[in-house]
Amino acid sequence: MVIELDRSRALWPQVAAIIRERIEAGTYKPGERIPPVLALVTEFGVTQVTVRKAVAALRDDHYIRTETGMGSFVLTPKEREDAQRSADDVR
Repeated sequence: MVIELDRSRALWPQVAAIIRERIEAGTYKPGERIPPVLALVTEFGVTQVTVRKAVAALRDDHYIRTETGMGSFVLTPKEREDAQRSADDVR
Protein backbone atom coordinates (compact mmCIF):
# COMPACT_ATOMS: atom_id res chain seq x y z
CA MET A 1 0.00 0.00 0.00
CA VAL A 2 1.39 3.38 -1.01
CA ILE A 3 0.90 6.29 1.40
CA GLU A 4 -0.91 9.15 -0.34
CA LEU A 5 0.97 12.44 -0.20
CA ASP A 6 -0.07 15.95 -1.25
CA ARG A 7 1.68 16.22 -4.63
CA SER A 8 1.11 19.98 -4.74
CA ARG A 9 3.67 20.46 -1.93
CA ALA A 10 7.27 19.35 -1.42
CA LEU A 11 7.26 15.63 -0.68
CA TRP A 12 10.31 15.20 1.56
CA PRO A 13 8.89 17.26 4.47
CA GLN A 14 5.71 15.17 4.32
CA VAL A 15 7.70 11.92 4.43
CA ALA A 16 9.82 13.27 7.29
CA ALA A 17 6.70 14.30 9.21
CA ILE A 18 5.13 10.84 8.88
CA ILE A 19 8.31 9.11 10.04
CA ARG A 20 8.65 11.62 12.91
CA GLU A 21 5.05 10.87 13.95
CA ARG A 22 5.82 7.15 13.93
CA ILE A 23 8.85 7.74 16.15
CA GLU A 24 6.86 9.90 18.56
CA ALA A 25 4.01 7.36 18.64
CA GLY A 26 6.43 4.51 19.37
CA THR A 27 5.88 2.69 16.09
CA TYR A 28 9.65 2.97 15.63
CA LYS A 29 11.16 2.53 19.08
CA PRO A 30 14.42 4.00 20.44
CA GLY A 31 17.40 2.00 19.24
CA GLU A 32 15.34 0.39 16.48
CA ARG A 33 16.28 0.71 12.83
CA ILE A 34 13.78 2.52 10.65
CA PRO A 35 12.95 0.80 7.34
CA PRO A 36 15.65 1.04 4.67
CA VAL A 37 15.47 3.71 1.98
CA LEU A 38 14.18 1.35 -0.70
CA ALA A 39 11.36 0.13 1.55
CA LEU A 40 10.35 3.74 2.26
CA VAL A 41 10.54 4.55 -1.48
CA THR A 42 8.06 1.76 -2.13
CA GLU A 43 5.81 2.68 0.80
CA PHE A 44 5.58 6.37 -0.07
CA GLY A 45 5.81 6.08 -3.87
CA VAL A 46 8.59 8.65 -4.04
CA THR A 47 12.20 8.74 -5.24
CA GLN A 48 15.29 7.78 -3.27
CA VAL A 49 16.31 11.45 -3.30
CA THR A 50 13.06 12.38 -1.55
CA VAL A 51 13.52 9.71 1.13
CA ARG A 52 17.18 10.63 1.64
CA LYS A 53 16.22 14.30 2.15
CA ALA A 54 13.57 13.25 4.69
CA VAL A 55 16.08 11.05 6.53
CA ALA A 56 18.65 13.87 6.53
CA ALA A 57 16.07 16.24 8.03
CA LEU A 58 15.25 13.71 10.78
CA ARG A 59 18.96 13.31 11.47
CA ASP A 60 19.42 17.10 11.61
CA ASP A 61 16.47 17.31 14.03
CA HIS A 62 18.06 14.61 16.23
CA TYR A 63 15.38 11.97 15.78
CA ILE A 64 17.70 9.40 14.18
CA ARG A 65 21.36 8.61 13.65
CA THR A 66 22.68 7.03 10.49
CA GLU A 67 25.43 4.43 10.44
CA THR A 68 27.03 3.84 7.06
CA GLY A 69 26.16 0.40 5.77
CA MET A 70 23.91 -0.30 8.76
CA GLY A 71 20.92 2.02 8.36
CA SER A 72 19.23 4.71 10.42
CA PHE A 73 18.31 4.20 14.06
CA VAL A 74 15.88 6.01 16.35
CA LEU A 75 17.62 7.96 19.07
CA THR A 76 16.65 7.49 22.71
CA PRO A 77 15.36 10.58 24.53
CA LYS A 78 18.78 10.87 26.26
CA GLU A 79 20.63 10.65 22.94
CA ARG A 80 18.32 13.30 21.45
CA GLU A 81 18.92 15.59 24.41
CA ASP A 82 22.70 15.12 24.20
CA ALA A 83 22.72 15.68 20.44
CA GLN A 84 20.63 18.83 20.79
CA ARG A 85 22.90 20.12 23.56
CA SER A 86 25.99 19.47 21.41
CA ALA A 87 24.39 21.26 18.45
CA ASP A 88 23.50 24.23 20.66
CA ASP A 89 27.10 24.38 21.96
CA VAL A 90 28.39 24.65 18.39
CA ARG A 91 26.14 27.64 17.65
